[in-house]
Amino acid sequence: MSYLALYRKYRPNSFDEMVGQNNVVKVIRNAIMNNKISHAYLFSGPRGTGKTTTAKIIAKMVNCLDLKDGVPCGKCDSCKIINVSNDIVEIDAASNNGVDEIREIREKVNLVPSELKYKIYIIDEVHMLTTQAFNALLKTLEEPPEHVIFILATTEFYKIPLTIVSRCQRFQFSKIDAESMVNNLKRIADSEKIEVDDGVLYEIARMSDGCCRDAVNLFDQLISYSSKNINIEQLYEICGSVSFADYSELINCILNNDNVGIINYCEKINSDGKNIFKFVEEFMFFLRDIISYKLGVNNLKIKDKIIIVEDFSKKFSFDCLYYFINGLNDLLVKIKLSSYPYILLTVFLLKMSKDLSNFDVIINKEYKKNIENIEDKTNLTVNVENEIVEDNNVNVNIVNLSDEDINIRINNTFASASKDYLNLFKEKLKSIDNAFVNSSYSFVVGVIKDCKPVVASKDYLVLSAGYDSLVDRVNNIYERWKIEKDKYITNLKKGIKYEYKDIVNNLGNSKKVVKKNDQSDLDILKDLVGNDIIECVN
Repeated sequence: MSYLALYRKYRPNSFDEMVGQNNVVKVIRNAIMNNKISHAYLFSGPRGTGKTTTAKIIAKMVNCLDLKDGVPCGKCDSCKIINVSNDIVEIDAASNNGVDEIREIREKVNLVPSELKYKIYIIDEVHMLTTQAFNALLKTLEEPPEHVIFILATTEFYKIPLTIVSRCQRFQFSKIDAESMVNNLKRIADSEKIEVDDGVLYEIARMSDGCCRDAVNLFDQLISYSSKNINIEQLYEICGSVSFADYSELINCILNNDNVGIINYCEKINSDGKNIFKFVEEFMFFLRDIISYKLGVNNLKIKDKIIIVEDFSKKFSFDCLYYFINGLNDLLVKIKLSSYPYILLTVFLLKMSKDLSNFDVIINKEYKKNIENIEDKTNLTVNVENEIVEDNNVNVNIVNLSDEDINIRINNTFASASKDYLNLFKEKLKSIDNAFVNSSYSFVVGVIKDCKPVVASKDYLVLSAGYDSLVDRVNNIYERWKIEKDKYITNLKKGIKYEYKDIVNNLGNSKKVVKKNDQSDLDILKDLVGNDIIECVN
């Protein structure tokens, strides 16, 4: 076969040619140059990120007879035969995963290399080995002969037994970033003398999702499709994807409530044989780009796409975009279980067109539904109109309080503090989920959940937060809370007890704090609110 795929033709031969993985490269290069070669390596990470390539480069480096600055010379006898030598053993664990294959390795591992300095065993997709095979490998992996190096690679690290992991030096490979991938594609394009627009390369990088091999393969297909005048429309055609211009057409139909246009669009998608699941996924990415642009984050590299995204960022609110994306995500789940995904897509888009035209009504209904769910979970009754929260016999009215009233409430919280009430409120707080996510109250709930309850009684609660600005948003009494807390600790040391005060007439209907056994007042406070809340100052 005369033609060699680009991802094989341009596979890196040294760490200088590696794409990404700078931290991994630095550690391994320095270790080999300082003659600190490990007997076993474990590489984990997504597919196409350089695990097997790194293993082959290590094999070249440790066997090169004239290694300079961590780069194999490529001229010595070892470098010339490295790709065909029997001392470099590559094993696909997906098809050789039994205990018999590992026993064969154990039998041959003591044989000295026939041509090279080190015998290298590269076991790819090692997580596919059976439990018996892993057990058979343990002893050999822990104490191999000096001339043997094991390099294990996997895309599913969590399936590797800890007994294997602990015997290896582990390196985590990350997805390749878009810039590095685009630079690599430019290098290949220059070598192949092909002119291509940067926007096409960035779109290839996005579609590849951090997998360098997928990116190069996709570029290889694009070159075969059209070696001259490569454009982005050709990329979408060979991928079976829909262009951002087509998504723009669909969104306009939805916003204009053009049901006929939506049906015709879906008919075309179906007749063209597009993958509906992939279509919905790409649609979600497109809407995400609109959200990013509205937030001031513009990572787009295609001018025409920037114009379209900018236009839609003005037409959509954040709530609409969140609602749309959540609906698409639910649709993906249904598509997996359906034999007619095309019909589900058509119905969803028609419903979305209707919903967006009455979005305010939809949000209000969703809010009320979520409130009902909250009631079932937490036994809370929320009266939005009167702004009252009820919990059995407890009524908390949201009103503007005077400084004197606030001081009385802080005093009463201390006077009747109970660790049981504190734990009860913490449990209630945990049960509040995303019920307010699409409502005007979502900000308030978010702020409260960012605070920490520190003291609680039957009627009152004191919250603490790490930032002054956050506390100011809750009740603007942060400084007063610090003063009152310090005063309370000082009074406890002096034996001064707090009495419960009536907030209505500021008279002393007092409830005295009773000391438990022979505990000090400070111990009582610690028991109520926990050691991490108390700050003692000498």
